[in-house]
Amino acid sequence: MTDTAPPYSVLVVEDQEHTAQRFARTIDAHPDLTVCGVASDLATAWTLFESRKPRFLLTDLGLPDGSGVEIIAAAVNADWTCDSMVISVFGDRQRAMEAIRAGARGYLLKSDPVEEVARQILEVIHGGSPMNPKIARYLLDVMGRADDIEPMADDNSLTQREQEVLNLVARGYKRREIADLLEISVGTVGIHINNTYKKLKVSTNIEAVARASKIGLL
Repeated sequence: MTDTAPPYSVLVVEDQEHTAQRFARTIDAHPDLTVCGVASDLATAWTLFESRKPRFLLTDLGLPDGSGVEIIAAAVNADWTCDSMVISVFGDRQRAMEAIRAGARGYLLKSDPVEEVARQILEVIHGGSPMNPKIARYLLDVMGRADDIEPMADDNSLTQREQEVLNLVARGYKRREIADLLEISVGTVGIHINNTYKKLKVSTNIEAVARASKIGLL
């Protein structure tokens, strides 16, 4: 069974040993997190993912034997809760879109301060989507240039509550903050967000906000 309370287990997937160990040390130093495994390739990552059932996956995308996108998709479909976040380089911009579409909830660059990674992991676990500004701008630009986005059909329109939640997400509020503002449970906020994802055909907050802006919902 995966962790439902801290310390949350984290699987680190990174092919550069010194980089992997740097992240692992930083994560282990936080009282609410513990590293359950470190993998330098996709094959090892699969073994650790299936045997350790981590609560969180921190992965690079370019691995010697495959792409981290594969295990991100597996985390989304796992029979336990496992959030994921990418830690990579800015040159992987095409893979960035693939990772977000696969279900990554955050995207950091290896040039970002390593001291922040533990806080950002917990931000994802608590419903946030930390994103390096360069990657966020790239993703928004890509979605903004898309010319195949059509308005939703009437039967897929957002409910009033879904619209309220989406507006707060666009303003940067976390799920707990939205729950407090609307006087509903965090679980109910999650349901509204997931329903909105389905209707907008997206998989992350940043995609939802970009698409909603494109079709005039924001």
